[in-house]
Amino acid sequence: MAINPASTRTFKNFRILLAEDDQALCSALKEALEREGYELVGVATNGQEAVELALTHTPDLVLMDIKMPVMNGLEAARRINEKHFTPIVLITAFADPEFLRQAKEARVVGYLLKPVSIDELVSAIEIAQAIGHEINTLEGQIEDLKAKLEGRKYIERAKGFLMDAYGMKEGEAMQFLRREARKRRIKIEALARLIVEAAKELLQKTSS
Repeated sequence: MAINPASTRTFKNFRILLAEDDQALCSALKEALEREGYELVGVATNGQEAVELALTHTPDLVLMDIKMPVMNGLEAARRINEKHFTPIVLITAFADPEFLRQAKEARVVGYLLKPVSIDELVSAIEIAQAIGHEINTLEGQIEDLKAKLEGRKYIERAKGFLMDAYGMKEGEAMQFLRREARKRRIKIEALARLIVEAAKELLQKTSS
């Protein structure tokens, strides 16, 4: 790996996990990354160790070789991203289309061929960081939307129960939910969930 003199780039609290079984290359990468201003949260020498360290330290990015003992980098990347999406940049000496296909399936965001200069590496890290931030933001928005849709389902079911059990009209049922939620100082979705669960328990008791 070609190592250039320290650059003027600065990075704030950007945490990287390095996974490389070649001791000489690992030392060169570690020295270069630290000189560039990155924080190394761990160094793994095999894929299984990389998975364990990634789940323990939740780094901002994983820089990982593909061919490693115990577990290769592609399988390690897949397992890491099964638990929590983390931007991963793979480094390999082989431009194999099958590697690329598997890397895509593992949601890898960067792929570099050896030998790699520090400038190429930093550029790949910056791009991976931007892509990772975008993906995490979108996934967060999707989870928020799912939660809102789930809450809406409970509200509709709670309204249905109030309308059936107490003869309320839809507008009256909604007003009741809003009023009771304010009184109890909880979200309307939480109140709706309580009503639905209580109605379910009541139905089970009457049917047993």
